[in-house]
Amino acid sequence: MSPINQAEPPAAPKENPDPPTPDEAARILTEAWADPDWGTQLWVAMTTGARRGEICAIRWSAINLDEGRESIWLRHAIRKGTGGRWEEAELKTHQRRRLALDSETVNALREHRRRCEARAAALGVQLRPDAFVFSDKPDGSTFELPDSVTHRYLRLAERLGINTTLHKLRHYSATELILAGVDIRTVAGRLGHSGGGTTTLRTYTAWVSEADQRAAAGWATRTSVRPQELANRVSARTDPQHPYEKVAADLARRAENGELRTGSVTPSVNELAYQHGCSIATARRGIELAIEWGVLIRGRSRA
Repeated sequence: MSPINQAEPPAAPKENPDPPTPDEAARILTEAWADPDWGTQLWVAMTTGARRGEICAIRWSAINLDEGRESIWLRHAIRKGTGGRWEEAELKTHQRRRLALDSETVNALREHRRRCEARAAALGVQLRPDAFVFSDKPDGSTFELPDSVTHRYLRLAERLGINTTLHKLRHYSATELILAGVDIRTVAGRLGHSGGGTTTLRTYTAWVSEADQRAAAGWATRTSVRPQELANRVSARTDPQHPYEKVAADLARRAENGELRTGSVTPSVNELAYQHGCSIATARRGIELAIEWGVLIRGRSRA
């Protein structure tokens, strides 16, 4: 047998996620929220990690906004079928998934629903029970084209001078979850990856490594504190150096100014990350430090 026939093909090149930075993500959302419908669509894409075709295929009947059951079912996607026409198609079995929704996403979707119903009523029509969540028709009878969403996003990014793509919001969602300490299998499940996390691990190796380093460093917060380190933590309140220290120092300042009562409910992690242009993991670390200072009480912060 020829050596050429025996040779194994080269492995497929690894995907380079290259997600937007937290600051870039914040700028993108700020710009998008000028149109609340557009802002909601990008927010959902960013927090769920869903593919563009999956976002376009979401129907209100697949969303549960009832308290304690807030979730979304991804069972379909808009993709090109026979003849190159866009159509709604079922996802592969391993890609179908139910995603829990955080409180900010739930609020955004509730507001979006009210806007959709108000627009429909103003035009003398009703929002269909199986209406698409993001639609160009007032009754929600048609889906948006994935290419149109992509082009609009690229124009937005170009205005801001950010070199990114819509698909990289999916990478942003994945890396934020990993850095926040969410296990790989759970991340893989939310993304619709098969292989029990193998694909996810291969794609996001660098972020898993960074999360592992943070976990190792976290032992210092779970053991006795050395005197010099204690002094450094105290000084961080008046002279913060690291991003998480700046989050904690801001919470302390707001408590001292009366904007935030000591022991009260803190702003959500998402809000803090947005305000400070940092990752969700950094915002959570800042909250932990604020708790240590006595500014907040554990268990009273919002997700």
